[in-house]
Amino acid sequence: MARILVSAVFVLMSLPAMGGLVSVESPPGSGSLAPRLAGLDDGRALLTWLEPEGEGHAFRFAVFDGERFGEPGTIATGEDWFANWADTPAVFVLPNGDWLAHWLAKSGPATFAYDVVMARSDNEGDDWSEPKVPHRDRTQTEHGFVSYFAWDDDVAGAVWLDGRETAGEEASEHDGHHGHAGDMTLRAARIGPGLAVSDKQMLDERVCDCCMTASAMTDEGPLVIYRGRSEDEIRDIWKLRHDGEGWSAPELVHDDGWQIGGCPVNGPDLIASGRDAVAAWFTMPEGRPRVRVAISRDGGREFSGPLELGIDEALGRVALEWLEEGFVLAWLTEAGSGSKLMLGGFDLDGEERFSRPLVTMDAGRVSGFPVMVHLGQGRMLLAWTEPGEDRRPRVRAGLVDVNG
Repeated sequence: MARILVSAVFVLMSLPAMGGLVSVESPPGSGSLAPRLAGLDDGRALLTWLEPEGEGHAFRFAVFDGERFGEPGTIATGEDWFANWADTPAVFVLPNGDWLAHWLAKSGPATFAYDVVMARSDNEGDDWSEPKVPHRDRTQTEHGFVSYFAWDDDVAGAVWLDGRETAGEEASEHDGHHGHAGDMTLRAARIGPGLAVSDKQMLDERVCDCCMTASAMTDEGPLVIYRGRSEDEIRDIWKLRHDGEGWSAPELVHDDGWQIGGCPVNGPDLIASGRDAVAAWFTMPEGRPRVRVAISRDGGREFSGPLELGIDEALGRVALEWLEEGFVLAWLTEAGSGSKLMLGGFDLDGEERFSRPLVTMDAGRVSGFPVMVHLGQGRMLLAWTEPGEDRRPRVRAGLVDVNG
């Protein structure tokens, strides 16, 4: 695949830019959704998204070289996909440079009957392997919300929500919640070269149905966080660690005590480097929304009492990224009939360095989950979804210099 760079224009946002966010001309067209970002070498970044193609969808990507996006490429296309604002395809970049991609394909007529499908590239997307499904239960149930960590240079750890225990129960959709009697589970496996699947594990036998998972590798081993689900419908954030011998029992990151009768579709995020880890999540105990952030300095064994942001105004949809000697958090908060995309910087003692609104957005599902990646020297690339002139969703991208 030829790498022909397209021109880029750096202009102020057509939407009100409030915190130095500058738009970048990006390849996704009308109807595009589900943006994800991943860091590459030398300050580059990888943007992926879904867009309509014929009677189905295409899973596309483009590389940002620090100034502009290159020509888009295609990972896969299909007419039987589950295209959704919250459970999104992604590419995980392994330490050896290989790309591991996944998307979601329907497995049956029920709304939430779909499988995770994976493919791998060893030449930055020029060629892709034959796709494979990493779970082998063959039930027409939900499998998704995948997160990754690096087990080794060429082996990924994959974690996902797995609905095989709900087989035989009817699934329905009501305000983003699932109606079934069986329990959603959390499972993991190693994905090696050739998409070889090994070390399959069930990590938790009862979790929230449709909140994203988050995973990272620490110097103490893999760390996973996710929204659990107790028998009395407390849906707080839990953690799991792997010590080299096996997975720990689930433990609370923090006892929020949020009781809710359905899935909020608002999962956590996690970053880790060395023995440092940062977790962020949305919660709403006693009907008061907020974003919480907790910090660990020992590989996730213990987390600090959480910082609280956006009390009574937060909408969640959090994203974390490292910044020099600290981290950056993005989240949505209410703004009249819409929302604001907020960006905050913190050190590892939890002290706030800055907090600024970046742009006004739609408060509904059309805005999806904003994502970001650090390009170096304080430059952050962000991607999100907004209604276009035809009111269809469209993925947008922008740059912000947090040191500016």
